[in-house]
Amino acid sequence: MVLFETGAVALSGETGEELWSYHDRSREFIGNVASGGEYVVLYDQEESQVVLFESDTGRIAYEYTQELTGIDYTHDSSFGHLRPAMAGITDDTWIVRWEDSASSYDLSTGERLWSVSNVPNCSDVGQVDDLTVRKDVVVAATTCFEHPEDEETVAWTVGWDFTSELVGLSPETGEELWRVEHTIGRMPIDSLERTISSRPGGLIYVNYPESHDLGISLLDIDTGEVRYSDAQSLLWTSRDGSRLGLWDTETGEYRVQDRSGSVERTLERDGVSMSEDMVVDGHKVGLEDGVLYLNEWTEDASASEGFGRFDGFDGDSTFVWDKAEELSVHEALDVPGAVAVSYTADGEPGVMGLR
Repeated sequence: MVLFETGAVALSGETGEELWSYHDRSREFIGNVASGGEYVVLYDQEESQVVLFESDTGRIAYEYTQELTGIDYTHDSSFGHLRPAMAGITDDTWIVRWEDSASSYDLSTGERLWSVSNVPNCSDVGQVDDLTVRKDVVVAATTCFEHPEDEETVAWTVGWDFTSELVGLSPETGEELWRVEHTIGRMPIDSLERTISSRPGGLIYVNYPESHDLGISLLDIDTGEVRYSDAQSLLWTSRDGSRLGLWDTETGEYRVQDRSGSVERTLERDGVSMSEDMVVDGHKVGLEDGVLYLNEWTEDASASEGFGRFDGFDGDSTFVWDKAEELSVHEALDVPGAVAVSYTADGEPGVMGLR
């Protein structure tokens, strides 16, 4: 799925063939794909209009008016900050996080079904940092910390006490189902800027910005156990969630292991004959058989070293552009049948599939 300010285009991962598209050049949309993948959501902020398309067919499933300007996240106020709110759709409801609360809306009418205030359950400053919506549970990441009245902000104060939690809410009623404390970091901003997302097999992926150097965590919804991994990044999850592909940020190793931590295969960094920029600073896409590395920017993508390289357990390959052009890679995602890559070549945007 390729999203534009004027609409969206659905492409086949195997062939790149256009499956459906929607464009309205008179409007400016904020777009996203629902957490469950069943809808593509486009939101016209100027007209407060929401349009939901069936991902498979492109048919308009719902269209209604919903005011979202009240969403005012403390640490994200850009135009695109509403994009995460577009992902909270499951079945016939849309669940949105606000500053310290969560609300559910009926997709067919836009009416509010329930609202839960003070989800962080704090005595002082509290925030819902991120939200991921599943059919069986809505998971909220929250942060609490005390804020003196005479201080402008203490979020970046190293050593300042804070508490991080993961809270499970019922999608039907908003009732709290469980609450797990998982406080990682040196200051409140470490917690406030983390993100969460659903993974197969009942896993919730807790990710911290690379600049915070805090590794990752995985919550098993069924057991309530949170496993913390220092200096690692989750690049791949099998379809059933039984196996994980972890990239070591210190050694550059890529390991495929099961959920108990038993390593099945290890790809040593020493065998990677690529530029340091491509490995450390470029885009990394984990796959079952290895890692795809892509430069963020290549001056001449037709050069022999190419703009990307796949380093696999059973071999490797280099990707070379067919013209002597500058190439910038914006995003790369593992999709059924290929890795979809959004790029700009010689000033012209495009999408390609690598296999």
